[in-house]
Amino acid sequence: MNILLLKVTLVPSVIALVTLAIRKWGNKIGGLIGSMPWVAGPILLFFILEQGKAFGIHAIQGVMTGILALISFCFSYSAFCRKLTWLPTLLLSYGSYTCTALIFNHLQLDLYLSYPLVICYILLALRFFPSTNGQAAKTRRLPFDIPIRMVVSTLFVLVITGLASVLGPTWSGILTPFPILTSILAIFSHTLQGSNGTIITLRGMVIGLLGFTTFLFLQSFLLSEFSVALSFGLAFIVNTLINLIANRLW
Repeated sequence: MNILLLKVTLVPSVIALVTLAIRKWGNKIGGLIGSMPWVAGPILLFFILEQGKAFGIHAIQGVMTGILALISFCFSYSAFCRKLTWLPTLLLSYGSYTCTALIFNHLQLDLYLSYPLVICYILLALRFFPSTNGQAAKTRRLPFDIPIRMVVSTLFVLVITGLASVLGPTWSGILTPFPILTSILAIFSHTLQGSNGTIITLRGMVIGLLGFTTFLFLQSFLLSEFSVALSFGLAFIVNTLINLIANRLW
């Protein structure tokens, strides 16, 4: 199949399904589902198809740095959304994402240090995550919200994969978990359900990052031994099991 066609069909379809899942099962489960590798997984796949397996494996270290930055984004957005509207909250959270990415990229940690660091950072974030002061407001829906989410996420994937050869594996990896889907979920939750709905959604996202991080960590070993399909399939099963356990614990 033409890779461009795959980009403009796979990603928007996934975004639409995630949105419908949130509507059916609520903010927390929606956040957990949203944290699965729906966007980062296809981006990594496109890196491999276009740049080769070695590029994709090398990019995983950058993705770990990006996940640390994503946690900072979720925590910051949840903290600021109580008193600010979505735009200043989003800009401040992007600032937090950028600072975290720059700091940890400067440290140049290897994968064996990055993985436990990310897990610890997730647990620390959950320990101090902003709490809600009530239930999420009843969901309102904007016209054409699903097509808007689909278009924005697809454009992001096209840009990141298109610039991969220029950015190189490290920065391509760092930008892979850039909070595009998370931003969409946060903005719509913030606008339509208020801060409580937003915090519940983003906390679910952070919980789900336990599985997502493990999914990526496993790719660095599986991709060198197995086919892309088998590597992704095995790691996706592990990701799902971790999310189910994490949902019961938190």
